[in-house]
Amino acid sequence: MRKLITLFFDIGGVILTNGWDNVARTKAAEHFKIDYNEFEERHQKHFQDFEKGNLSLVKYLDQTIFYTKRRFTRYEVIKFMESMSEAHDSSIDILRRLNEDKNYYIASINNESYELNLYRIRNFNLEKYFDAFFSSCFLKARKPDAEIFENVLNILQRNPSECLFIDDREENIEGAKKVGLNAIHLDDVKKLENILTQNGIKF
Repeated sequence: MRKLITLFFDIGGVILTNGWDNVARTKAAEHFKIDYNEFEERHQKHFQDFEKGNLSLVKYLDQTIFYTKRRFTRYEVIKFMESMSEAHDSSIDILRRLNEDKNYYIASINNESYELNLYRIRNFNLEKYFDAFFSSCFLKARKPDAEIFENVLNILQRNPSECLFIDDREENIEGAKKVGLNAIHLDDVKKLENILTQNGIKF
């Protein structure tokens, strides 16, 4: 393995909590008293376009929730969606320390819808720690498809052997490995520092 010069992190599940995963959608269904199964069926039809930036947040909500009259507003649902995001403080501290010496290029490779992605970047000041955000909504491609990883490597002109990718979903790790990336599954966010250290990352 060549010397690592680029670190790619997923955001949801690694740096922050997941933004709009099944747990969050279940809580939303309970909070707004809507039929979860019907909501989830509609979500499954539209989430890929939503995460690729082909469907705006308002249009996504129109397709999944507001296809019928509700007693609550789109604004209330959006604020609820935003409230599901929290920082993993230990991960933020790791990013801060990595940035002190600027030994690595740090970027995200994450699946996220456009509006929620921008909210999470800005609300948690992630631009302080990341050099770039390679998000599905920007690149019109999603993990685990090889396309998104190949696009990132081409944009940065990186050899995959010089990069380390960390994600909390095993299928995304397998997708990254198919294009030659060093990739590690993070099953517990508390293990992040040890994983980085074991792979020769210096703080």
